[in-house]
Amino acid sequence: MGQLEAANPRGATKPSGDDAKVVTLPNGLRIALDPMPMLESTALGVWIQAGARDEAPEINGVAHLFEHMAFKGAGQRDARAFAEAIESVGGAANAATGFERTSYYARCLADHAGESLHLLCDMLLDPHWHAEDLEKEKGVVIQEIHEAFDSPEDRAFELHQRLLFPDQALGRPILGNAGTLAGISVETLRAFRSAYMVPSAMVLSVCGRFDSQEILGIARQRFGALPGRQRPPGALARPSTGLLVEPRRAAQAHLVFSWPAPALGDSALMSARLLAEILGGGMASRLFQEVRENLGLAYSIDAFLDVYHDTGRLLVTAGCAAKDAGTVSDLCAAALLDLAENGPTDRELTRARTMVAAQVLMGAESAAARAEMRAGHVLTLGALLPFDMLKAQIRAVTGPMVQARAREAVRGKACAAALGPSQMLTRALRGFCPRFG
Repeated sequence: MGQLEAANPRGATKPSGDDAKVVTLPNGLRIALDPMPMLESTALGVWIQAGARDEAPEINGVAHLFEHMAFKGAGQRDARAFAEAIESVGGAANAATGFERTSYYARCLADHAGESLHLLCDMLLDPHWHAEDLEKEKGVVIQEIHEAFDSPEDRAFELHQRLLFPDQALGRPILGNAGTLAGISVETLRAFRSAYMVPSAMVLSVCGRFDSQEILGIARQRFGALPGRQRPPGALARPSTGLLVEPRRAAQAHLVFSWPAPALGDSALMSARLLAEILGGGMASRLFQEVRENLGLAYSIDAFLDVYHDTGRLLVTAGCAAKDAGTVSDLCAAALLDLAENGPTDRELTRARTMVAAQVLMGAESAAARAEMRAGHVLTLGALLPFDMLKAQIRAVTGPMVQARAREAVRGKACAAALGPSQMLTRALRGFCPRFG
């Protein structure tokens, strides 16, 4: 979720490279155009600042169901004709729902960018919402819920989210549940779209080879008539702390730990990103080397950021034998505490800077990844962040800055969630959260 859209580009109005620019329609919809003329394809999509976080408890899952229904037919085409239309121009369309953003995007040959944009517009502005299709799609989503439950990694994340944000939309599953889905009707979908699909909360992002005038013309034609208004405000996040273990007979225990981190758009986010890289972001990271390579206690262990507009978390995930969960927990805590006390080494800092820069710049070479990145820039910062400035931000992170993020993390509320043999895990992890905050 936009982890690399770091600091506000103070005074920076010129986009990076070539002819990249943002055009704003009178109703507030923003269009990010980033030409990559050497390509033979175009990536384009609409990113909406709305998601599961905007749902009332009784309609949990509506944002995700809304996304599913976009593929049941739109405009003059039923579901089959819509699929044939996008594939007949060598394209592929998809969508994704998060807590704070929903996206609808396509990739196609450059000569068909205009046609693909029209198809996306049909999905958003003229979907076929029939009650019988809605009931069928609820069944599909329930199968998706079962699949997520059967995945230990997914279920551990869901447990962690519930523990971290109790009685909040952020703590409820994006997919919803059978009870809440049952109460969602076509009228519910219409009301959600009316409230949250507003131009000021939407970005059309286009990267690759395309005709800018054609794209702008279609955007004005299709989106220009939407009324210019603001989306409803949401409640602030209220992170909590604690330990939650769900018993399950399994060969491995699945662990999720987290500590506070900067929010999306915070100037401290880049130093937090480097902290995550040093802690457990790669094969040379502290946790990978100690937990996996030196001690052989886990096949997988990782650290990364999960950020929202008003809060953020530094997460560590691991899969290990239940008997080793306490040791793995202790090692994760010790690694972060050491970074808070002593900071990173020069070698660790250099590696982390290089790795994060590589992730950003290699991503920018993919039209699809770049389109998503550009949409995130506009939604978070209101402008395109020049890549030269982004590289400068990475280079500017110092050891004391990383150490400061580690200190802030260990002073805050920690959370731990686990899936596996209940009694063994509860005993092993009982002391994790009291060490912090």
